[in-house]
Amino acid sequence: MTETQAASGADFAASERAYIRSELDMIFSTLPTVADGFQLKTWRGGPDRGKPKISPVAKGLLERGLMRLDTAGRLPRLLFTQSGIAARRAMMSDRRFADPKKFAHVRQELGIDPVPETQARQD
Repeated sequence: MTETQAASGADFAASERAYIRSELDMIFSTLPTVADGFQLKTWRGGPDRGKPKISPVAKGLLERGLMRLDTAGRLPRLLFTQSGIAARRAMMSDRRFADPKKFAHVRQELGIDPVPETQARQD
């Protein structure tokens, strides 16, 4: 996808949208952020020991240039590229693809919804 093409939530396949929603859903009362990316597990043994475990869905996102692999930290992460962020913003803007209440934290981070006054003062 080039910068001149308009991004839409349909840029992601249904399995990719489900993967993204599951990664950005609340985890143990913590709201993940888009900027932190998706943490990956690593192989503990065998010929791939220490390499990241990448699901078929994540491989598709990497191959299409919507995400990139970051192995600089202790644990590997998948991070959205610029085109991935544009497609992600479009996905989160469409109620059919993501519940606005459930993913309000993501919509605020992406600039879709304004940050409430009380929350802005706490930061």
